[in-house]
Amino acid sequence: MPTNWSMSEDDLYGPPPAYSLNPPPFVYIIPGTPHEYHETHTSHVSIVLSPNFLRYLLATGLIHLCIGLAAIVCDILLISMNESYSFTGFWAGVLCLALGIYLILFMSKPKKQTCSLQRFKIIHIVACIIIMATLVISALNLASDFCYDTYFGTFRCEQSAKQLKIILVTFFSFTFVQICTTSFVASFYAR
Repeated sequence: MPTNWSMSEDDLYGPPPAYSLNPPPFVYIIPGTPHEYHETHTSHVSIVLSPNFLRYLLATGLIHLCIGLAAIVCDILLISMNESYSFTGFWAGVLCLALGIYLILFMSKPKKQTCSLQRFKIIHIVACIIIMATLVISALNLASDFCYDTYFGTFRCEQSAKQLKIILVTFFSFTFVQICTTSFVASFYAR
């Protein structure tokens, strides 16, 4: 039995094409090795955030947490006086708490991809719109002078409820400015 088979080039590579005068260059493909095509997308480019920006995010997150807790407490007090019908302090406080937690978690890893910075910007734009609506509703609630004398005296009722409403409007105004500033700074880093 012959064990040495001889192969011609036509058997090994196939016959040359009749329509080509120049043969194609030899391409060697080694079986078993994966051929991967890597394309660099701009959304997967990593950016290392500066320590100053990370400190800013930490401070902003802690401020949002404090404002969220204070807004919830103010709204609970207004609810006990029958002064809050839309519960703006409660749901905006929960939003501020969630945003504060998100900022602290976001700054925990300094190496970010540009797609996560874009998501960060979108979250801040949505939060900015919600806080703007909350600010309008709180300002309308401040303009209304409803207070029931069954819980408090007339003088005490007007002063305490109005002060709590002013505090809520101040909190939401500050939060609106803070969210706009953070969104602007994040857009600077997303470029």
